[in-house]
Amino acid sequence: MGLRHLRVFAALPERFEIAGAYDLRTDAPVPAFAPPLRSEEEAIARADVVIVATPIGAHAATVARALAAGRHVLVEKPLCATAAEANGLVALSGRGGAQLFVGHSERFNPAIRALARLGVRDETLLAIDLRRVGPSRPADGGVLVNLGVHDFDLAAYLGQAPLHLRAAVSGGACGGSGEDLAHVLFTTANGSVGHLYVDRTIPAKCRSITIATPRWLYEGDLLAHRLVRTARETNAKAHVPLALDEPLAAQALALADVLDGGRAREIATGTDGAYAVTLAEDAARSAASSASVEGLANGWPRLRL
Repeated sequence: MGLRHLRVFAALPERFEIAGAYDLRTDAPVPAFAPPLRSEEEAIARADVVIVATPIGAHAATVARALAAGRHVLVEKPLCATAAEANGLVALSGRGGAQLFVGHSERFNPAIRALARLGVRDETLLAIDLRRVGPSRPADGGVLVNLGVHDFDLAAYLGQAPLHLRAAVSGGACGGSGEDLAHVLFTTANGSVGHLYVDRTIPAKCRSITIATPRWLYEGDLLAHRLVRTARETNAKAHVPLALDEPLAAQALALADVLDGGRAREIATGTDGAYAVTLAEDAARSAASSASVEGLANGWPRLRL
């Protein structure tokens, strides 16, 4: 992710200048356009904005040092490994003008941006269903904190926070610590019903979102960048045109706009990131205390909206 961020920011010379790159691994590849830096201290000292793309467990300490030095920070999701760490960083942000942002880049997925543009955030939602399955790299902790935070953030972003967890079940732990799959039921601030399914044991990737409103049914494929809208009265379907901007590039531009004095509309703030971690942690705790359910690996049937 660090290399991907370097490429994206370097491609926006009118908004950013690459101050340098630092990696603890001495053999890590660093592009020629990024001056190699010798330490984290040097990286923080030379930057106005620090991009943190390290293992999750290292986020809290590095972000705290950057904020304490008065630097703006964009940290990869999840904000931290625990809600306590995440909320601690939120408390540090804002001092001396340093702002904290989290790389919930799924907000910039073309299908999600289209949903926001169509005004879903202002509509009365009936239900929201999110699915994120497929193999992922081994990581410490369970799938809810590592991957589910994406969808908790989307549910809060599109479905009107606060979210209220109603039930959670999980299974697995076949590869490392924590749960490998989980189903979570929740409600949103306006009373709509939500379902989140995340699973790293499924061999084929699927990332989707389905939203029902009184007038429309929206079905989004976040991998294929496709959004279909169906009129509930007539069952007429239409493909919604999408602006296929690269999510990381759109996020970088949103970051530049905020730092230049604009409003943080799409980009996730530290508060947003901490909220997603808190929801994921609460869901994992709830699932761990629930009775085990057999057959979860095959997934539950999707909500019939």
